[in-house]
Amino acid sequence: MEQAKRLLRELAETNNAMQSNEIFSLADEQGISKRTLENTKKELGVRAKRINNTWYWELDKIRQ
Repeated sequence: MEQAKRLLRELAETNNAMQSNEIFSLADEQGISKRTLENTKKELGVRAKRINNTWYWELDKIRQ
């Protein structure tokens, strides 16, 4: 989970929002499971928002 937190915080430095499928791909490359990423998302208070038919994660509101 620490690795997943690091990933989301790093992404938040350069992105306000990002497509969830991109985040899942990056996590998968680092060996982070989808479930771990979802749990980390919840713990950090990341909100998901649907725009058209695509889900985005709002990374600008991550709790430290």
